Amino acid sequence: MLDSYFFALYNRSMDFSRGRLDEVKHTDICLWLDYYGDLLSERQLQVLTYFYADDLSLAEIADLTGLTRQGVHEQVRRGASKLEEFERKLRLAERERELSQALVHVRCLLANGETEEVLHELDALLHTFGLYESERS
Repeated sequence: MLDSYFFALYNRSMDFSRGRLDEVKHTDICLWLDYYGDLLSERQLQVLTYFYADDLSLAEIADLTGLTRQGVHEQVRRGASKLEEFERKLRLAERERELSQALVHVRCLLANGETEEVLHELDALLHTFGLYESERS
């Protein structure tokens, strides 16, 4: 019972990449910064970190960086767009979410003694990551 509740709660909390990528949230950008931040220019990474991770205002960031508020806004817009494009192409955050959900589901199945379903789920995971039956032995 508790495992089912935990699984449902976990699914709702990890719903950051489900659906269309144009519905980007603040938490999406923060997560994508962790994955793809090093692919941005140094300036964009700095501005996005100030804006999304440190929750600074455009004016505060402008004071720290020497940019205008409009310049900061443009860096935030362009940087967020690049992060979204990286996620659309590479899907690292989405794959981690899927893997996390699958692992929680497998744990729930094991707790309920459903070993056949566990094997089925693990085979699906192996297939997802390109590890087929012949590579497991």
